[in-house]
Amino acid sequence: MHTVFHVSGVDAYRTAEAKVRNLLDDETVDIEAVAVVVDRPTVIDAAAMDCRATTDVLVEMGATVKLCSNAARGAEAGESDFGEGVEFVSSGVGELTRLQDAGWAYIRL
Repeated sequence: MHTVFHVSGVDAYRTAEAKVRNLLDDETVDIEAVAVVVDRPTVIDAAAMDCRATTDVLVEMGATVKLCSNAARGAEAGESDFGEGVEFVSSGVGELTRLQDAGWAYIRL
């Protein structure tokens, strides 16, 4: 199974770490891939700064953090503020649509 978490708030981003961990630790679910899609400038900035530890842990657990390029225009953080496991996508809603069309389970935080 593949699961995508949709995050639009800083508090929800902080929660994503525990939710992803719980999903991956659940032995009754066979998870092949996890993505966290962020679509707000404030959350992109938090992911690079105040919540950087969350970003790092998500990536270490194997999740891909996907940041909306449209939202990034309003953020201070840019691509150079992130490492491997974090990618900028053309749009958050487009990425969510593509993933759901490909059969990914959708969870809104």
